[in-house]
Amino acid sequence: MANPKPPTDPTISYVDFPAAGLPRRLASMVYDGLIVLALWFLIAVLYLAAAGVDTERSSLDLQLTLLPLLLLGTFLFYYWFWTHGGQTLGMRAWRIQVVDARLDGRPLTLGQCLSRYLISLLSLGCFGLGYLWVVISASGDSWHDSLSNTRTLVLPKAVNRNLTPNRAKPVSTDKRR
Repeated sequence: MANPKPPTDPTISYVDFPAAGLPRRLASMVYDGLIVLALWFLIAVLYLAAAGVDTERSSLDLQLTLLPLLLLGTFLFYYWFWTHGGQTLGMRAWRIQVVDARLDGRPLTLGQCLSRYLISLLSLGCFGLGYLWVVISASGDSWHDSLSNTRTLVLPKAVNRNLTPNRAKPVSTDKRR
């Protein structure tokens, strides 16, 4: 079988790629979760170093100031990767990519990233029902896929290999350049 064309090629449509299933999505989430955990640790250390540890402050005060920073840091992590190639490191390892469902595979907008992130938090808050929706949905989309007009697709190995990290454009294999 010939190598499929890269997704930025106008002659191929993202509808040719299947939606990512639940096991692949969960495996990607585990990979990314480890990176996000390290990011949270860094944010907490920087915050505590800047704010100082005050024994007079209640635990609730600390949570109310640190939690928004952790959520913002997590959003910025996903936003950067989703807008620079549609793949986090975990998604790249599991050959999945998130794309704009309306524009045939274009990178996500800020609005899509924000709605996708907030809806994924809601999905987790509902005991993962939004993620389990992948199994129920005929299209294989989760809540955050459907409501943010995005698709999470499985890329063929050749296409995934031809994507440069954090870029939507394929790597040139032309040796004459």
